[in-house]
Amino acid sequence: MNVLPFPFTDVTASEEDLLPAPALCTVDEVMTRNVVSVRPDTSAETLAALMLEHHISGLPVVDEAGHLVGMVSKTDLVRAQNCVDTETISPLPYGQHELNGTTVDDLMTPHVLAISTATPLSEAARRMAEAGVHRLPVVSRSGALRGVLSTSDIVRWVAGLP
Repeated sequence: MNVLPFPFTDVTASEEDLLPAPALCTVDEVMTRNVVSVRPDTSAETLAALMLEHHISGLPVVDEAGHLVGMVSKTDLVRAQNCVDTETISPLPYGQHELNGTTVDDLMTPHVLAISTATPLSEAARRMAEAGVHRLPVVSRSGALRGVLSTSDIVRWVAGLP
């Protein structure tokens, strides 16, 4: 006899409720298309404001032609702030930071892992896990930014949400 210690309801998904297997689904079906991006000459202050305004922790960095040149994250901002020699600097008033004059070019990670829209979702998820990243830029063959695939996009897909 198989007795369960809690109430159990057998829920069987209908054919329509089943998601395509991750190996059959492509990045194009799941990625975020309308992506906030920055240029290398964007100030650190503007970068921080964009991150806060759009509730995002990382952005692709693109050149004048819209081609991916790197990624920048909140961690990059924090790392740059923490690199300041605090022993030789007097405390600053609230709202002033040692990153004045710092640009995205000073903070970003260049030559990042990127994927194409045709990449299977399972492959993209594997690459994210192996690299320990939470987002991958999606680019065209010419390197133009097409979108970003994030772990949140994958979770939304798993949950069946738009």
